[in-house]
Amino acid sequence: MKKKGLWVLAILMAFTGVFISCEYNNNELGTDILPPGDNVIVYYDTIFEVDAYTMTGKPLVTSEVAYDANTLMLLGSMQDTIMGKSTASVITQFNANPSYKPGANLEIDSLYLSLHVSDFLGDVEEDLMLSVYEFTERIYLDFDTLYYSDYEVEGKFNPVPLAQKTITPEDDATYKLLIENQEFLDKFLAVESDTNIFYNDSVFKDYFNGLYIIAEPVSASGTLARIKLASANTRLTMRYANDSTEVDSTAERDFNYANFLIDQFSSQKINLFDHDYAGTHIEEILDDEEAASPFAYVQGMGGVNTRFSFASLQEWIDRNPIIINSATLVVDVVPEDERGIPNEELPDRLMFRTNTEDDSYELSYDYLILLANDPSGVGSSFGGYRKAESEGLFSDTVYTYRFTMGLHFQYMLDEAKPDNDFILQLYGGITNPKYSKLWSNLFTNERRIRLELVYLKI
Repeated sequence: MKKKGLWVLAILMAFTGVFISCEYNNNELGTDILPPGDNVIVYYDTIFEVDAYTMTGKPLVTSEVAYDANTLMLLGSMQDTIMGKSTASVITQFNANPSYKPGANLEIDSLYLSLHVSDFLGDVEEDLMLSVYEFTERIYLDFDTLYYSDYEVEGKFNPVPLAQKTITPEDDATYKLLIENQEFLDKFLAVESDTNIFYNDSVFKDYFNGLYIIAEPVSASGTLARIKLASANTRLTMRYANDSTEVDSTAERDFNYANFLIDQFSSQKINLFDHDYAGTHIEEILDDEEAASPFAYVQGMGGVNTRFSFASLQEWIDRNPIIINSATLVVDVVPEDERGIPNEELPDRLMFRTNTEDDSYELSYDYLILLANDPSGVGSSFGGYRKAESEGLFSDTVYTYRFTMGLHFQYMLDEAKPDNDFILQLYGGITNPKYSKLWSNLFTNERRIRLELVYLKI
């Protein structure tokens, strides 16, 4: 807590009489001016009895759902001793082009995929090898079909690459991959004059199912590209000529260009994630509720989450019929020299959700209400942001994630929301591969996971 916050709390304690750890304070300053029966005592308490462990994250919905041309997807992999290896690949469709003119005697001069990269993460000093394969299973873009980050691609693409290219990372760049795979080119030649395939997008996607794209970093630590598939710069381009194209006065054929676009409205796109924790500390504690680890973890790309609950909640409720003034969940980050993650690489924000009886995740009441009243549309008052807290002039800086959950906790006390099962995860983890190493609930941790409460007894 910042020094300013401590002074505010001290003033509050002095004037209203605060209970520290539920110990009564006889300070009656100001109570004589209140009507009989209206004496108010404010209590402050901290709940340390929290059950928590690191668990495997659920697969994320990564298919096209927002119809946003600026949607980013991850491509590549990153590897270190803390999280092991995390890999991201992509499946995408490309659209039919009504301006393409089918005709006999088709000649394809060139066919290439343009791929627009917004930026790179990780080791940007080493090259990246891009590989494009033909996807061989029909996928769909509609309101009833969702695809998840663990979608199985085995046996659903031709293992012979259509194109491969080594690129040097450069933000906001478009890379062209020349497709010389004759089997794929023959698919165009086989239907050179079939206008139905090239004019009907659904029939077209039955014939050309799409592309499967992977990237293999050269460096040991790895590189992830954030690609923009719905960008106008990302497309499949053919330079061609046939009997339907106009003929000029020269002896050479007059070549035309056809662009098969990838847009946000009619091209399905799926981001696939895979994690390998072999040889890491996480492998030893993952999904083990009894693991006595001083650390807990959160990771993007549907990696790992921290699951927690308040162990003695019912006992505390029965002992303290109360009205909540504020409730703050506090999660502290392990110091830099011990966690092995530079400060600048820590996630900017975390999020917690309720795990319901049907094992689905629900957003906190506090977040939903604060989000609805937040012009920025991010529910910033809810918290969850990484903040530096100084413990003293000569002590190390401690980073903390703090969450507002007063309304949610009051609903729990009122049994309107009895679920006592929460998931701590990365905010925006679909396009964010970062992770954080946190102090767990282990009782020997001085700064373990806790709930700070200010309340009135009734």
